[in-house]
Amino acid sequence: MFLLLLVFFCNCFVFQLAAQSHYSGAKLQLKEHIISSRVLNEERVITIYKPPVHPEYANVVSPVIYVLDGEFYIDYVSSMISLVCERFVTMPPITVVSIHNTPNSDLGRNRDMLPIIAKDSSIFKTSGGAEKFLQFIREEVFPFVEKDHRKTPYRVLIGHSLGGFLTMHTFLQHPDMFNAYLASDPSLWVNNNEYMKVVETTIAGAAERNKRLFFSTMNSPSLAPNAKKIDSILQARNLKGLSYQFIYYPKEIHTTVFMKSYYEGLRFILQMDLPETNTKPGAITWSLLDDHYKKQSEIYGCPMKPEESLVNNYGYRFLRRENDIDKALEFFKKNIENYPQSANAYDSYAEALLVKGDKKNAMINYEKAFQMDPTNTAARDIAIKLKSEQ
Repeated sequence: MFLLLLVFFCNCFVFQLAAQSHYSGAKLQLKEHIISSRVLNEERVITIYKPPVHPEYANVVSPVIYVLDGEFYIDYVSSMISLVCERFVTMPPITVVSIHNTPNSDLGRNRDMLPIIAKDSSIFKTSGGAEKFLQFIREEVFPFVEKDHRKTPYRVLIGHSLGGFLTMHTFLQHPDMFNAYLASDPSLWVNNNEYMKVVETTIAGAAERNKRLFFSTMNSPSLAPNAKKIDSILQARNLKGLSYQFIYYPKEIHTTVFMKSYYEGLRFILQMDLPETNTKPGAITWSLLDDHYKKQSEIYGCPMKPEESLVNNYGYRFLRRENDIDKALEFFKKNIENYPQSANAYDSYAEALLVKGDKKNAMINYEKAFQMDPTNTAARDIAIKLKSEQ
């Protein structure tokens, strides 16, 4: 499993944010806490994973992923996050919080996850306590977990099956509790799909939803139709501000679909893919890249910018492969704006200016590159040559 996750995250979660690279062989550290809940009048267990904070991410407000059915999924979700935040650091720190069910798992779980009273008592001996459970999260879990955050973090709620039901309910009825929602194979079939009426009326009456939503389903006659219907409703309604993705996994079953759902969902919600993932290389624009990092800034609570080497590589791609000198110049110039102390940024910009035929400005930028890095004698020699030709 570790090797599978490693391949997934190292190949797909390409997140160019910091020039530094960190590697760690440290084992995953999970800390268990007990909250004596006045809301639920019982003790509840939560488990927290916090990766180390490296200097380049000192200003980041760590997003928090809240995982329902925590005792089942904490290891899986934390392992994924650990790979990119601790083992092979390519992302800022992300906190994972698992909210465990009560010791009498099914009784407490059914009570907490269901926002409606289940009619079939042979399956659901308890139900309808979702609002109380959400109050517990809002009034007791949030303050406990986020007490050291300097401001409210970007919150993500993820759940599978009945947990997926509660996630969809929270997205619809309490959208401001979280910034993003991930519902894996939500069990909306309870009471002969009764809750689908709530889904339809809530979405129809909503003006906007400035949130991110990922939901999924697999090949089940009781689950797939509802998820597909929600997708159709959202497409037709086109809520302002809502960014959502729905994936149907026909080859999965209910007990396996969460693995792909959590991976794909977090990848979507945390904006882990660069724009080129869904765009042809030549179609990449600075506007697309800039928009990507503006979204990252919202997630991580501080200004984010693309790594210098990433922008430099784009510039040379446009210069040498795409033969688009103007776009190359735009990217190289943006790199100088973002990294004004980088000699290499000036050197690359100068090279593109020279290809453009702007020898005067090419000379100026080669001189700057050499002044900033006296070992770059090639830049010095080109600047001298260009000056002699004036």
